[in-house]
Amino acid sequence: MRSRSSIFLLALLLLPLAACSSYRYHGIPYEPATAAPPIEGTNWNGAAFSISSLQGNVALVFFGYTSCPDICPTTLAEMRVLHEKLGARAKDVAVVFVSVDPERDTAQRLGEYVPLFNQAFYGVHIEPDSLESVKKAYGVIAEKVYYNPQDSASGYSIDHTARLYLIDKTGKLVTSYPYGSPVENIQKDVEHLLN
Repeated sequence: MRSRSSIFLLALLLLPLAACSSYRYHGIPYEPATAAPPIEGTNWNGAAFSISSLQGNVALVFFGYTSCPDICPTTLAEMRVLHEKLGARAKDVAVVFVSVDPERDTAQRLGEYVPLFNQAFYGVHIEPDSLESVKKAYGVIAEKVYYNPQDSASGYSIDHTARLYLIDKTGKLVTSYPYGSPVENIQKDVEHLLN
């Protein structure tokens, strides 16, 4: 009888610890969460954009370019699926696509591309001088790879970091996801932040 009461007492003592345990994010969490670096530019519709204006919403930020053959359209398609799964709660989730190809990805070009996935998504153009500091702040690498190194007019692709950054309602980076992370895991994290 004594052992049963000891187990019950131990369970009562451990209960508050279990209740205090913090949520475990998927992806690679920022420990501790840190303020999201500034992102300022022009949205695809010509309006000024600032990441700080999204406070009060959960934000998912991805750096890419509109001529990307695979990773960028796949990620945006997955974000469209996520938005659909969130239903009415999607209005509190901002998806931000930041171009790493400012020469080709004008606001007009972004306006032809990003709304194909969802008209509520942001497609942000940042001037080249400012873009470098934004990429550095987020740990993003993006380098042109010319199809013909002897002829720059032949065109180029861009090798770039393929991560999705999750920002909470207070503007803090909480975790980031490598390319190919399951949408279900991202959805769980987003829903946690929406609660």
